[in-house]
Amino acid sequence: MEIKVVEKEHDSLRIELPKGEETLLIPLVEALQAEEKVVEARYFLGHPILDRPTLYLKTKGEKPQQVLKRVLKDLADGYGDTLAAFEKKADKIKA
Repeated sequence: MEIKVVEKEHDSLRIELPKGEETLLIPLVEALQAEEKVVEARYFLGHPILDRPTLYLKTKGEKPQQVLKRVLKDLADGYGDTLAAFEKKADKIKA
């Protein structure tokens, strides 16, 4: 996945995701908003053909890229756990 950093400040970060990857933004922004160090987390979809989905993150007391990395890792771990649980159950399902 090609992610483009559009703006980087000491307390804010704006990144663009590839078109078609906007479904990632909803759980990501919800997880970011639950973080104590996050002041603002939101996304913009813009025009569906002309614009790339954009994530904006503003933090206090911690670099935004550190918060983003931590939250992305937590989400990946959570979805990995869900996949493992499903795989266990899927073997027991009779078609």
